[in-house]
Amino acid sequence: ISNQAKDISIAEQWADRCVEEFFSQGDEEKELGLPVTPLFRRTEIDRAEIEVGFIKIVVQPSFEVLGMMIPTARDEINSIIESNLNFWETEQTTKET
Repeated sequence: ISNQAKDISIAEQWADRCVEEFFSQGDEEKELGLPVTPLFRRTEIDRAEIEVGFIKIVVQPSFEVLGMMIPTARDEINSIIESNLNFWETEQTTKET
């Protein structure tokens, strides 16, 4: 989960890798005639949508707890996560219009 706590240039590279892995699994599920996992549907979801959800549901809550135990982490990392969330939300909004 730490990728979204890094500079967006690094976070974006890891997002691409993760999303491609998800989509590849979805392609394989489809080829095997299995139900395709919702986040793995290449034609129905995009990278920004996945990343916004991941940050809000997993990354931010996890780093908030970490920040309670290690204040330096809160002070230095949460602003990066917020910046990355803004990046992905902007990308998501741009694709919707």
